[in-house]
Amino acid sequence: MSIIPSQVDNFIPEYWSALLLTSLRKNAVVSSTLATNRDYEGDVRQGSKCHINTLTDPTVAPYSGGPITTTRLATTDAELLISEADYFSFAVKDVEKVQAAGDLAATATATAGRKMLEAADRYVGSVMIANAGRKDVAISIASGVNQGDALYEGVVDEVVQTLDNNDIPEDKRFIIVTPRLKAMLLKSSKFTDASQYGSTEPIQNGEIGRFAGLRVMVTTNIPQTAPGTPDVDLIAGHPIATTMANQIQEVETIRDPEDFASIIRGLHAYGAKVIRPSALVTAKVTVAA
Repeated sequence: MSIIPSQVDNFIPEYWSALLLTSLRKNAVVSSTLATNRDYEGDVRQGSKCHINTLTDPTVAPYSGGPITTTRLATTDAELLISEADYFSFAVKDVEKVQAAGDLAATATATAGRKMLEAADRYVGSVMIANAGRKDVAISIASGVNQGDALYEGVVDEVVQTLDNNDIPEDKRFIIVTPRLKAMLLKSSKFTDASQYGSTEPIQNGEIGRFAGLRVMVTTNIPQTAPGTPDVDLIAGHPIATTMANQIQEVETIRDPEDFASIIRGLHAYGAKVIRPSALVTAKVTVAA
């Protein structure tokens, strides 16, 4: 029996596991359900695979009263590999539990969850960038013009038109931008602030408004090969393009065998795959000096 009050005595792993996963989904941007789908999410374990069966399209042909040709339907199999996993593990000393004015375990767990979210966002972004059907589109903005309006024209010409040409559904289309592009589009009269939606639900997942018919989300987690320089300035498309599966696999508390402390640790397993590249576009935006 412990003679020192312990904050982790009431730490319920199942509760914290569910809370962490809810937080991940509520605060995610690139890996959110606004930008990806969860159609193949099941029992997620690191190293496991989800099989994605795609049905071939039946043939439609003119009928002239003669013999008809029957299409033999078939499926193609693709695999969604749960290839990624991140963990946290921290110790809270018994003496700190007594002295701290607040719940150290809850605060540290929430911080760990935010960092795991950022890692997942960057990973999914890298998958999207590598597998987009149209990538590295160049959008140039001349000097001395309204940058927001010029960005609008570029997005319509290069992004929206590509999605239209590929018959991508208009509902649920999104665009994820860097803070630099956010500053530009806020200058455009064509931007609709999310606060004007009229919804009583809180805006989440980095959403800030609508632009060129696209749901706009902003993030600092677009992958960067070089520090301070995102690989692209925007990722646009539809959630049908990318599928993701993730799970908080473990959250547990154990006694530290080498100290008077409690260890709290957790594991987040996930994977993502672009299954419809034609529904994704990436672009780099340059502004003339």
